[in-house]
Amino acid sequence: MSQGGMQKFRLNAHPAGGTISAAIDLLLVLGTLFVVKSVLLQFDGLWSLAGPLSLLAAVAVASWCLYSRNENWGDLGLKRPQNIPKMLLWSLVAMVVTMAAGIVVGIILSLAPISDLGEVDPRYSDRFADLPGNARLYLYWIVVAWVIGAFAEEMVFRAMLISRFELLLSKLRYAPVMAVMLQSVIFGQQHFYYQGWSGALATGAIALVSGALYLLLKRNLWPLILSHGFANMIGLTLVYTGVQPPG
Repeated sequence: MSQGGMQKFRLNAHPAGGTISAAIDLLLVLGTLFVVKSVLLQFDGLWSLAGPLSLLAAVAVASWCLYSRNENWGDLGLKRPQNIPKMLLWSLVAMVVTMAAGIVVGIILSLAPISDLGEVDPRYSDRFADLPGNARLYLYWIVVAWVIGAFAEEMVFRAMLISRFELLLSKLRYAPVMAVMLQSVIFGQQHFYYQGWSGALATGAIALVSGALYLLLKRNLWPLILSHGFANMIGLTLVYTGVQPPG
């Protein structure tokens, strides 16, 4: 079957087919993500929870959207793996490829700094300042890394946003490609407030690769969830042990 035929088959078979329903779902999920984060960032004592809580809220709204359209997360790739060894192998591949993408972008940006385009608000620049040597804080961030980074981010950005952008753009020839690109832009933007332009571009590149893998793996979320979680754990462990400076 040709790529166009496969795309047409998927879109016609999708229970939430239709650009209007896709637009509504995107409006609700992205609106929740942006509004909750914007509100929480206004409070100095809550800003570090802005990302996690906005994502949890977005997952809840996305779940309601799926339910209202007779869908569930299993339809978008969160279902029992049929071949665990193969899933673990793909998880390793995904982790290596996505981490490599972030590193390459970081190296490029180090050669061509873009800090003059905008700076991180000083209030948000010390997100992990107290992490080195702090075991309790390390365990807290590990939980956040898995619940928010691994599960919530992959469910919202890779599964929900890609599926809805693809439906919204279904009349266009390269809808899946554009859907992957759009979710990567939004993913990078969501990291800007505490990582700046360099972090936004690096995480955007990671999201771009993750989105491509999502399609390559026939929309199986588990390899991306596992790779995302372990990559986050590696980063947090490097900061906790002092090998990498917080930032």
